Amino acid sequence: MLFLGEETLLLLGAFSRLGYFNFWWAFAFAVAGAIVGDHLWYKIGCRYGEKMIAKCGRCLCISPGRFQRLKEMIKKKGAGFIVFSKFMYGLNHLSLLAAGAIEFDFKKFKRVQFITSFVWALFFMSLGFFFAHSLDSVKHDMKLVAFGLLLFFAVFILFEKIAGLIVRRILRLSNGNDGH
Repeated sequence: MLFLGEETLLLLGAFSRLGYFNFWWAFAFAVAGAIVGDHLWYKIGCRYGEKMIAKCGRCLCISPGRFQRLKEMIKKKGAGFIVFSKFMYGLNHLSLLAAGAIEFDFKKFKRVQFITSFVWALFFMSLGFFFAHSLDSVKHDMKLVAFGLLLFFAVFILFEKIAGLIVRRILRLSNGNDGH
């Protein structure tokens, strides 16, 4: 799962409860996706971690200094921090990049990520599954709900981009550079 992992798992759990998916098949695909995604982020960190943060760190909301502190935290806390970061929204992918950048022991990484991905997927899918009973009342309007969720995520992403542009513009103006 490259992006929106928790949200996807909650929806998978809810849709499984409503009969759209078999829970265990969806769970198996979710775990496989999480493992592949985590390994991909780790390998990107191995190859491009430092350069990527130096170039795109602002877009990822992390400075090179913070990335350095994150790497030091992983060196100090090891696998425990990688497990912890999986459940911290917004920290997981950065931690995987940092683990790759410091070339954290790959065998240990694979073992930890497999177990963590299993628990993580089970937790969020179960959460979606058990709280989906409230969706039973809107089961007949599921297309409308799905469209609403898609619209919500699209508006959220658009808002985030616009807010970023506004903040960058304000920072440029406050630095005396009005763009002319």
